[in-house]
Amino acid sequence: MATRLRLALLSAAFAASAWLGMAPAAAQDLKFSVPLPLTGVLAFTGQIQQAAWQHAVDYINKNGGIRGRKIDLSLYDDEYKVDLGVAGFKKAAANGDLVFAGGDGTPFIRAISPENNDRYKILMSNTGMASDLVDTAKYPYHFLAAPNYSDMFDMLFRYMKSKQGSGPAPKVAFVYSSTEFGRDPLDNARKRAAALGINVVLEEETKFGGVDIGASAIKLRNAGADYVIFHGYAGGVWPEILRQSRQYGIKSQFMGTAFGADPELVRGVGPAADGFLGVVPYNLIVKDNNAPMIKVIDGYLRSWKGKPYTGYANMSYMQIWVTAMILRDAIGNVIDAKKPLTGENLIAAVRALKASDFGGIYAEPIALARQRIPAGVIYRYNVKADSFSATPEVPFVRAE
Repeated sequence: MATRLRLALLSAAFAASAWLGMAPAAAQDLKFSVPLPLTGVLAFTGQIQQAAWQHAVDYINKNGGIRGRKIDLSLYDDEYKVDLGVAGFKKAAANGDLVFAGGDGTPFIRAISPENNDRYKILMSNTGMASDLVDTAKYPYHFLAAPNYSDMFDMLFRYMKSKQGSGPAPKVAFVYSSTEFGRDPLDNARKRAAALGINVVLEEETKFGGVDIGASAIKLRNAGADYVIFHGYAGGVWPEILRQSRQYGIKSQFMGTAFGADPELVRGVGPAADGFLGVVPYNLIVKDNNAPMIKVIDGYLRSWKGKPYTGYANMSYMQIWVTAMILRDAIGNVIDAKKPLTGENLIAAVRALKASDFGGIYAEPIALARQRIPAGVIYRYNVKADSFSATPEVPFVRAE
C-alpha cells in the first residue's frame, strides 16, 4: 500500500532504545505516534487496530492529506504494557514535533497524562472507554472517539424505559468482572438506574476467568431480572453464563456493552446468543451500505488479507477511523487558522468541531461533549446454528 506509513515495533528488550524502520520524515509531514499490543495476549486486537490506522491514514494521504500535509504514522508494539507505552511516547515526543499520540488503553493514558499535562502538552486519544475520561481537568489534552462505559449503561437503561409502557419498573441485573474495567461504571450506573426508576436486583461480580458458571446462573434465575447486562469481559465468562442461563430456562433479555458486543464475538457464542442486545459506539454494518465513508471502509475491509471479510466492521477498527476523521478535521481547522499545532490549539479545535455523522458511521450527526462522543447503536443479534445477522434495534441512541 503506497502510503507514508512507518511501522516501528518496540520489543520488550529494546523498548526504551530501539525503534525499527524509522526514516527521517519530511518537515511538512504531520507526525503521529501510536502504541499497539501487536504481540502478547491482546495481539489480535492490536493487529486489527494496526490495519485500521494504516487504512485510515492511507485514505487521508491519498486524498490530499490534511491541507496538503501528509500524515507520518509510527506504530510501535507495547505488548499492552504501560512501561513500554510510556517509553515509546517519550521517544516519539523527544524531537518536539509530535502532533498526535495514541494510547492502547486507559492505564497508559492515566500513567502518561500528568507528565503530558505539565511537560509535553500533546493531543492524545486512546481505545479504552473509562468513565473518568470525561474529566477535562485530569485529561485536558485527551479526547475519546466513543462513549464511555457509563454512557453505555445509560443507553441500555433508556432502552429499558422505552419498553416499559404502563408496566412495572424494569428490573436489571449487572454481571461484571472483578477488574477496574468491570467495576468502572457501577457507581454511575446505580445512580442513573435510580434516577430513571429502574430496580437493580442483582450485582454479580465474577473473576475475569475461571468462574463457577453454575453459581452465577443460579443467582440470575433467583433474581428474576427483566434485563441482564454483561460488562467488563474480553470474551470469556459471560458467554458461558449466558449458555447456562438458557439451559436453566431464564427468560431475561441479555445485553452487553461494547467490548462484549462485537458481532464476531457474539456470533462465536452460538445460538444461546440469539436475541442478545449489544450497545456499540458505531454503525458496524458495512456490506451493501451506501453511506460514503462506510463504502470507503467496506472497500478496505474487502481488500484486507489479514482477516476474512464478514460484512461487519470490528468495533476497534471503526473507532480508529472515527479518531482519524476527528484528527483530520481538527488539525485542518488549526492549519486554516494559521495557528501552531500545539496541544492547546488542537484540543480546542476538537471541542469546536461541528456535529457530523462521519459519513454514515452514525445514523445522525453527533458532536463531542466533554471530549467524548456520547452516542451509539443498539444491535439485536440473530444467531442460529447456520446463520448470523445483526440488525439495529435502535439505530441511534444518545446518552444523557
